[in-house]
Amino acid sequence: MEASVACIGGTAAYDLLRDGAFLAHRLGPQDTPFGESQPIFACESRFGSFYFLSPSFVNYRANIYALKSLGTRAVFSWSETRAISHNYKIGQFVVVSDLIDETHSRPRTFFENQGLGVVRQWPVFCPSLSNALMTALGDEMCRFSPSGTYVCIEGPRRETPAEVRKYAAFGAELLGMTLSPEVFLAKELQMCYASVAFVAGYAETGSDFRPFENGRILDAEQQAERAAAAVEVLPRVLERLIDVLHRTPGMCACENSMQHHIASGQIGWDWRTWFDEERPVSQNQPPQNPGASFPSDFIPFIRRPAGPTRGFGLRDDYPYEDHIQP
Repeated sequence: MEASVACIGGTAAYDLLRDGAFLAHRLGPQDTPFGESQPIFACESRFGSFYFLSPSFVNYRANIYALKSLGTRAVFSWSETRAISHNYKIGQFVVVSDLIDETHSRPRTFFENQGLGVVRQWPVFCPSLSNALMTALGDEMCRFSPSGTYVCIEGPRRETPAEVRKYAAFGAELLGMTLSPEVFLAKELQMCYASVAFVAGYAETGSDFRPFENGRILDAEQQAERAAAAVEVLPRVLERLIDVLHRTPGMCACENSMQHHIASGQIGWDWRTWFDEERPVSQNQPPQNPGASFPSDFIPFIRRPAGPTRGFGLRDDYPYEDHIQP
């Protein structure tokens, strides 16, 4: 099976896989120059195939390398988050748009002390894949917000109230322990990466009071039910996402992120050679098409003819003035 899309899910998503929500075949851990990856599953849906990985003890570099070696072009992250801003409701989905990295002991690059990986971090998340996620969520009638700034903390301990106030002053709206360094590593391997998070609760406030919603206390049972409902919709959103990607071409620049290193001769076109102990200076010639800066520019995401849309679900008639679905 060949798939271009991979889903990295949290513990709740893995529970769905274990309970049979996906038709899956276990590929197992993959050997990489950075050690073994977490076990990877090859999954089938009505609209196509995808890979699934649920990191527990995370070898970030091995996981991203393994997905790239399997032919993955884009990674979709699904995880729970705690909201710093009470503008988000429990159970609501958020397509993450920006990131603050507050981790301190995780590997940050594939290319330590090599002068590579100097990659611009805007947009942080692939805009085309994010638009596809919005389309999939909208088609499934999920309530979602099209943007949110996520702060990734080291863990495993929880945040303190003072830290939450600091993050809020930085502009953070969501808090969790995922996304970093995965999104940065995906850029270094020229992969699309986007994230949707569901709000499972609120960040530490220093109070034992339950959260209010519409003037009423939201009890623990309601909160748990909403979080569970957000998890249960994952298989449908994943299927819808695969369908959207079949119908729309990729119009992002993610597959060009290392082009400046290639053009300077530091690395070659074949990404696997980037990890050779002695990298030869690239003798490759630039592509013949002067309008394409990388051989796979503007190839449809899942190799199908481009449809009448302007990217991953970026339809001309999409109601962008109101992304939040009822």
